[in-house]
Amino acid sequence: MDKVLLGKKLKQIRISRGISQEQLSEMIYLSPRQMSIIETGNSYPSLDTFIRIAEKLEFDINDFFNVNIKNQDETRQKVIEQIKTLDKKHLNLVSDIISAIEKNQ
Repeated sequence: MDKVLLGKKLKQIRISRGISQEQLSEMIYLSPRQMSIIETGNSYPSLDTFIRIAEKLEFDINDFFNVNIKNQDETRQKVIEQIKTLDKKHLNLVSDIISAIEKNQ
Protein backbone atom coordinates (compact mmCIF):
# COMPACT_ATOMS: atom_id res chain seq x y z
CA MET A 1 0.00 0.00 0.00
CA ASP A 2 1.40 3.38 -0.89
CA LYS A 3 1.93 6.11 1.71
CA VAL A 4 -0.84 8.39 0.43
CA LEU A 5 -3.51 5.68 0.52
CA LEU A 6 -2.39 4.50 3.94
CA GLY A 7 -2.53 8.05 5.28
CA LYS A 8 -5.98 8.67 3.79
CA LYS A 9 -7.33 5.45 5.31
CA LEU A 10 -5.93 6.31 8.74
CA LYS A 11 -7.40 9.80 8.56
CA GLN A 12 -10.78 8.45 7.48
CA ILE A 13 -10.88 6.01 10.38
CA ARG A 14 -9.76 8.69 12.85
CA ILE A 15 -12.46 11.09 11.69
CA SER A 16 -15.12 8.36 11.77
CA ARG A 17 -14.20 7.79 15.43
CA GLY A 18 -14.65 11.49 16.20
CA ILE A 19 -11.03 11.95 17.23
CA SER A 20 -9.00 14.98 16.22
CA GLN A 21 -5.52 14.64 14.84
CA GLU A 22 -4.15 16.35 17.94
CA GLN A 23 -6.06 13.99 20.27
CA LEU A 24 -4.76 10.92 18.45
CA SER A 25 -1.23 12.31 18.51
CA GLU A 26 -1.43 12.67 22.28
CA MET A 27 -2.89 9.16 22.67
CA ILE A 28 -0.03 7.54 20.78
CA TYR A 29 2.79 9.80 22.03
CA LEU A 30 3.51 11.31 18.65
CA SER A 31 3.83 14.96 17.69
CA PRO A 32 0.85 16.44 15.82
CA ARG A 33 3.27 17.38 13.02
CA GLN A 34 4.40 13.76 12.61
CA MET A 35 0.78 12.57 12.62
CA SER A 36 0.03 15.10 9.89
CA ILE A 37 3.00 13.87 7.86
CA ILE A 38 1.67 10.30 8.09
CA GLU A 39 -1.92 11.25 7.21
CA THR A 40 -0.86 13.31 4.19
CA GLY A 41 1.16 10.38 2.87
CA ASN A 42 4.56 11.98 3.19
CA SER A 43 5.85 9.23 5.48
CA TYR A 44 4.99 5.72 6.57
CA PRO A 45 4.41 5.25 10.29
CA SER A 46 6.83 2.93 12.03
CA LEU A 47 5.39 -0.49 12.82
CA ASP A 48 5.20 0.44 16.50
CA THR A 49 3.36 3.68 15.69
CA PHE A 50 0.98 1.89 13.33
CA ILE A 51 0.13 -0.68 16.01
CA ARG A 52 -0.51 2.09 18.57
CA ILE A 53 -2.78 3.87 16.06
CA ALA A 54 -4.69 0.63 15.39
CA GLU A 55 -5.13 0.05 19.13
CA LYS A 56 -6.34 3.58 19.86
CA LEU A 57 -8.65 3.75 16.83
CA GLU A 58 -9.78 0.17 17.53
CA PHE A 59 -9.37 -1.38 14.09
CA ASP A 60 -8.03 -4.76 13.06
CA ILE A 61 -4.79 -4.50 11.09
CA ASN A 62 -5.80 -7.42 8.84
CA ASP A 63 -9.07 -5.68 7.96
CA PHE A 64 -7.20 -2.42 7.35
CA PHE A 65 -5.12 -4.01 4.63
CA ASN A 66 -8.04 -6.15 3.45
CA VAL A 67 -5.73 -9.11 3.11
CA ASN A 68 -7.25 -12.43 2.15
CA ILE A 69 -4.43 -14.60 0.88
CA LYS A 70 -6.72 -17.50 -0.05
CA ASN A 71 -8.84 -15.27 -2.30
CA GLN A 72 -5.74 -13.75 -3.87
CA ASP A 73 -4.30 -17.17 -4.62
CA GLU A 74 -7.58 -18.36 -6.13
CA THR A 75 -7.90 -15.24 -8.26
CA ARG A 76 -4.28 -15.49 -9.37
CA GLN A 77 -4.75 -19.12 -10.40
CA LYS A 78 -7.96 -18.28 -12.29
CA VAL A 79 -6.19 -15.50 -14.22
CA ILE A 80 -3.27 -17.80 -15.06
CA GLU A 81 -5.66 -20.42 -16.42
CA GLN A 82 -7.44 -17.79 -18.52
CA ILE A 83 -4.16 -16.44 -19.89
CA LYS A 84 -3.11 -19.93 -21.00
CA THR A 85 -6.00 -19.99 -23.49
CA LEU A 86 -5.30 -16.63 -25.16
CA ASP A 87 -3.96 -16.18 -28.65
CA LYS A 88 -0.88 -13.98 -29.22
CA LYS A 89 -2.90 -10.82 -29.99
CA HIS A 90 -4.91 -11.03 -26.79
CA LEU A 91 -1.89 -12.08 -24.74
CA ASN A 92 -0.11 -8.92 -25.87
CA LEU A 93 -3.16 -6.89 -24.89
CA VAL A 94 -3.18 -8.43 -21.40
CA SER A 95 0.54 -7.73 -21.09
CA ASP A 96 -0.03 -4.07 -22.01
CA ILE A 97 -2.84 -3.78 -19.44
CA ILE A 98 -0.67 -5.28 -16.70
CA SER A 99 2.18 -2.90 -17.60
CA ALA A 100 -0.19 0.08 -17.39
CA ILE A 101 -1.45 -1.06 -13.98
CA GLU A 102 2.10 -1.48 -12.69
CA LYS A 103 3.02 2.04 -13.80
CA ASN A 104 0.04 3.50 -11.90
CA GLN A 105 0.71 1.77 -8.57
